[in-house]
Amino acid sequence: MVDANTESCCQPLKEEFRRSKFSLHHEDPGVFCRSQWQNGERNLIWVLYRWALAAFFAAGVIGSMMQDFNGGRWFIFLTDWGFTLCLFTCTYGAVIATIYYFNQSYFAPGHCALKIYWISHYTTSVLSMLITTVFWAALSSTMPEVAGELYNLWCHAFNSICMVFDCFMVAYPNRLMHFVYPFSVVLIFLLHSLIYYWAGGTDMDGNRFIYFALDWARPGLAIGFVCASLALICCFSLVAFGIYRLRMSMYNCCGKRKEEAPALKATPNESSPTV
Repeated sequence: MVDANTESCCQPLKEEFRRSKFSLHHEDPGVFCRSQWQNGERNLIWVLYRWALAAFFAAGVIGSMMQDFNGGRWFIFLTDWGFTLCLFTCTYGAVIATIYYFNQSYFAPGHCALKIYWISHYTTSVLSMLITTVFWAALSSTMPEVAGELYNLWCHAFNSICMVFDCFMVAYPNRLMHFVYPFSVVLIFLLHSLIYYWAGGTDMDGNRFIYFALDWARPGLAIGFVCASLALICCFSLVAFGIYRLRMSMYNCCGKRKEEAPALKATPNESSPTV
């Protein structure tokens, strides 16, 4: 019988391009509630880690809002959408892990709560990578005075570092076709920026745009930014899938080593020939 982890790791990439891969159903609810690396179904360290990650983002979001709320304009930026998603996802994951720790039979296969977590964690991870890349590659040069501030690093660097690390820690599988979820979030934001411009909205400095590269008064620049953003989302969805494949390869490799170690210990030493 083929091991499910080995099969999911080594199956051809073309298998991901099937309609069934859009599905959010999974037969093992435990993969959303435990770590890839833990032993057994329950692990207190995993639960504490999930709450620590939630507290980390809670401190960042609350501090950022206190510093830059500016009459509600904090909510117009994609950075803060992603930062809020980090807080939601990590808090939601902590709650799910805690429930599972005390009752492993609480979640049935295909439970709605697990589907929400699957969407949110995948979307947040991909979006974090996009936000970090776009900010440091295209936007940081237009705002050098804030590039090194703590909250700027928190939401433009630590966000993706933490979420990528978490992608190596979780146990749920990755579906390439799930790119539609972060793609939809970015598309909604881009439409929001256009509506905000038509409504006469301004940023914190009174400019008629949310980001310099997304200035709809210069439609060529804005449309170019839209196309680049949507293309990058597809690229980072592929990166997220690659992280999953790498995680499974590492797990299978470590698993084989653990199986080989007891076998070597159990093998009796060959007696030296007597003369």
